[in-house]
Order: sequence, then structure tokens, then C-alpha cells
Amino acid sequence: MSRHTAKPLLAAAWAILAVWAAALPAHAAQTLRLLMPWNQTSAGNIAVGNHLIKVIEEEAGGEIKIAKFDNGVVPPFEQLEPVASGVFDLHYTNPAYHAGDTPIGQILDTVVADAEKRHASGVWDMVDKAYQKRNLKMLAAGASTGFQFLVRSDISPDGTLKGMKIRSNPAYDGTIRALGAAPVQLPIGEVYTSMQSGLIDGTAFPVHGVVSAKMGEVSKFQVRPVFGQGTAMVLMNLNRWNKLSPGLQAKMLAAGRKFEDTCFKVVATIAAADEADLVKSGVPTKRLNETAASQINQYYNQSLWDQAAKTGGAEAADIIKFVKDHDLVFSGL
Repeated sequence: MSRHTAKPLLAAAWAILAVWAAALPAHAAQTLRLLMPWNQTSAGNIAVGNHLIKVIEEEAGGEIKIAKFDNGVVPPFEQLEPVASGVFDLHYTNPAYHAGDTPIGQILDTVVADAEKRHASGVWDMVDKAYQKRNLKMLAAGASTGFQFLVRSDISPDGTLKGMKIRSNPAYDGTIRALGAAPVQLPIGEVYTSMQSGLIDGTAFPVHGVVSAKMGEVSKFQVRPVFGQGTAMVLMNLNRWNKLSPGLQAKMLAAGRKFEDTCFKVVATIAAADEADLVKSGVPTKRLNETAASQINQYYNQSLWDQAAKTGGAEAADIIKFVKDHDLVFSGL
């Protein structure tokens, strides 16, 4: 995001928040402004966001209330700066949404899903320190469900995506190329119509949210196996964090840790229901050949490492090396 676009966006966000703040009770509990890149069309992510709010408010024992703002206030890929600058206090997101600002968070997509191992190994703290350099405190980084390919015709006879044009974003590019397909960069809002018209042959897509996005209407197969994993990340403006009392900081960290242990179940339940609904409506699963199926997580990990190393410098390289050296590499859910 350029400086020319950032200033008008921040000014508009401040104006909206000024109106909102004027309506608050005079003696309310501390209210934290939570920004997320999804709205009601993304059922799984909204469910996890609502779960996060519940966990924080319960753990804080009435000391914290959350006011939620979505991508109708700030565009999805431009949300990190308004949180880092203090327009918003909290951010629930996936690191892919701010990979243009920093690739560090996406390295967690390549780390084992077990929250205890992430903390005990020290990799969680390394990522936290990287975000603190950007005036953000990481409260949680929980494992989320993975991704799939949805295609509008059968896969290649060799059991790959050979010859297909697949909607992508940078996180998927390496995996798509490894499977013989060509990645096509398209905004998420154009995927449905592009599939419908045949502009693309398929799309990479999270395994949750396909029903709410109506992707079953334009897909013939759900390609398996599911690959990779997402990261349900919770960040807080560092200045706002430092103003909390030590007791409330402890409660917020406890809430983050509880969220890490519980967020996967929320979205996994939706993903399983979505798959079943698509199969029932005539969109069955189709499996890649065994070589591709066994290596697809390696393709995804390596793609993210290559991107992070290219744009994240020594900071990213050190974390990637730590993940490999300490046997923390993700191999499947």
C-alpha cells in the first residue's frame, strides 16, 4: 500500500471510530477495537472470530469488551498498518493477508500444528519478536484448516493438474506449478465468475467456507488431499498492549493460548460439513496421484520458504533454519 492510499484510508477509519466511540457508555469496561479481513460471506472465519471474542471477554472477566470491524471498514490486504499505527487495537487475521508487509507470519504455516511444541521450542517467541519490531504484539497463532483445489473439469489423466489454469495467490504459486498447472492471480471476488465463464479451470481455496462462497455451483471436483495449513493469528497494537496492567496482560495471553487450543475445532467442523454438502450436491472428491499426494505439503512448505527468504532477509532465514533444525516442519494435519 502506498503512502498516498494509506493516509486517506487511515483518516476514514479514524472518522468511523470517532462516531463509534461517542456512543460508548461513560463508564464501560475497556473496549478494544478488533479488525478482521472477513465479513459474513466467509462463514468459517467469522465463526472463529466470534469464538475469539468470546474467549477474550471470558478470560478477562468483564474487564475487556470487543468491538468488531470487518473489511467494510478497511480492505482485507491493507489492515496491518491501521493496527500497527493504533487506529485499531486488535487484529484477527491470516498472515497471507499481510505478506506484502512481512512474510514472517506465513512461516508458521510450515510449522507443526501442535501449539505446545510451537511455544516450547521457542519458534513462537521468535515470530512474536519479529512482529514487535513492527509495533505489534502477537497474542495467538493457532493452526487452522488447510487448502484444496476446486476444479470445473476432471484432473489430468496422470493424476495432476497438468495444463490447467488455477487461480492463485503467492502462497499457492509454487504448489500449483509443481502440479503442472499455471497460477493465475485473481482477486477472491472474481473467482466464482471466472470459474463459471471458463477463464480459469480451477482455484486454490480454503477447505472451510466453500458452501458460503457458493463454490459448489461452479466446481466439478474437490481435489484431495487437502494440503498445508492456515494460521489463525491474533495481533495487538504494541503501544496499547504496553498500557495494559500486568494482570490484564496475563489474562490476554491466557486467552490467546486458549484460542490456540480451540480455534481449529471451530473451523474444522465447518470444513467437514462443507465437504459433505458439496459431495451431496454432486461435487465429489478426486485424488491426485500418489507421488503428488505424498509430496504436496513439501511443495507448499518450500514455496512459502522461498518467498519468505526472498523478501524477509536474514530475519526470515533465521526462523526458517530454526524450524528445519528443530524438527518442526509441518507434514500434514
